[in-house]
Amino acid sequence: MGILVRNDAISIVCRKLGISKEQFRQNYEIIGNSMIIREDDEFGTDERSLGRAMLSSFKLWGIYKYTGIHGSRRIPSVKMISGIHTDVVQSEDGILYMLDPKKIMFSKGNKKERHLLTQMVSEKETILDMFAGIGYFSIPLSFKVRKVYSCDVNPDSFHYLMMNKRLNTANNLVPMLGDSSMLPMEEFADRIVMGHFDSHRYLNSALKYLKKKGSIHLHQLVRRGDELIMVKKYRSYGFVTNAKIRKVKSYSPSHDHVVLDLEVIKH
Repeated sequence: MGILVRNDAISIVCRKLGISKEQFRQNYEIIGNSMIIREDDEFGTDERSLGRAMLSSFKLWGIYKYTGIHGSRRIPSVKMISGIHTDVVQSEDGILYMLDPKKIMFSKGNKKERHLLTQMVSEKETILDMFAGIGYFSIPLSFKVRKVYSCDVNPDSFHYLMMNKRLNTANNLVPMLGDSSMLPMEEFADRIVMGHFDSHRYLNSALKYLKKKGSIHLHQLVRRGDELIMVKKYRSYGFVTNAKIRKVKSYSPSHDHVVLDLEVIKH
């Protein structure tokens, strides 16, 4: 019955906005008990009616409209269009992520990457997550390895990183607030996760933190069709013994979100 009601609500909204169901489904995510609708030309009208319809039909607490992301801290531009604003808790593979949907973005599209990383590590490893956010990668990894150092410069993200550490009893996760290029440590990590599109700018810092031999997972945006060019670029670095690339998800009509897996031996 619930699915039928939701489909009916989507049908009504799509008729009002003059868009297809597929267009609508591509532009929203349900995070916890809230819905995030991505801004689109077709969504520029009648947002109050849209919010009310989705709030009642999906039995949610809040409906938000996302219009973009800005700054080096990747802070989302989000406004509430219906309901009550509150923290939400997203459950994924047994991990709980608490966040404020007005301040923090949660991408379900990265779920496969989060799961894949937990399959790549060993229990003896020490990991550094240089752009930890609320613990997207750090928390699931913390149950698979010896220790995870999780750094983020954004105080709001760090607040929820601390909350999620407690919520999941991630006892071997060490939260660190500050610039990940200025950590007072050297050659302590077996593996480094760099989940930020500007990761390449921090590669020298990552090398300082990595042990003589280790792995780096470097996230980037790449123009579709330029994947081999990027792989060749990183393979040309003297400290990289192997480089592989994999797609996480489509980011725009021309670019993909990718991860470069770099195997490193420092000389």
